[in-house]
Amino acid sequence: MKFPFSFGRKENAIVAGVENHLGIVMETVSNFAKLLGAATAGNNADAEKSFAAVLTGEKKADDVHRRLSMEIAEGAFFGGVREDILDLLEKIDNVADSAKDASRFLAVEGALDPFAISLLKSSAMSKFVENQIGAVAALQNLVSAFKIGKMEMLLRIPKVEEFEEAADSNKDELWKALFKREGSPDPVTVIQMRDFIAVTDDIADSAEDASDVVLVLVAKGYD
Repeated sequence: MKFPFSFGRKENAIVAGVENHLGIVMETVSNFAKLLGAATAGNNADAEKSFAAVLTGEKKADDVHRRLSMEIAEGAFFGGVREDILDLLEKIDNVADSAKDASRFLAVEGALDPFAISLLKSSAMSKFVENQIGAVAALQNLVSAFKIGKMEMLLRIPKVEEFEEAADSNKDELWKALFKREGSPDPVTVIQMRDFIAVTDDIADSAEDASDVVLVLVAKGYD
């Protein structure tokens, strides 16, 4: 298939590498979701396994990001979109970083307190995490459109933003539940949950940032 940009063989290989990078990032985000489920269920063994998988995935994503960035920096290709491809890689890697940072809030010694468990098990939290995953999946779908054409890419860009905006609505609902503080929760727990929600939301935000870079690439694209 013809790419919407005048990419050569080596450049097409980099684009394939970007897809691989994003696949690793998606797996990392999925393991974060598994960690959340295990932590709230009190399943420490599964929680530890999922947390280890998140750390492994984030490390793999970093390694791929570094390798691809070096290949781009050392090669004489991509012309006027070299910096944008590097920026896209950075934004994609930020998704995995956010999943790792959010996971650290759940990978704590001892059981989560009842207030935290109640919030983490809420329907708003479930929808929130689903929309984080949805944003990354939409980004994967968008990047795959490099193999199709500009118009298809333009059609897929808004989907990432839709998931990000839905996650923002879920976040607002979680803020309200958090600061009602029903049951007089420990103030430290309230702060931890506030930070957890904010860091988790960075997953969808970073995915949207990456889609914005794709829009720039489309604007700079040529036949």
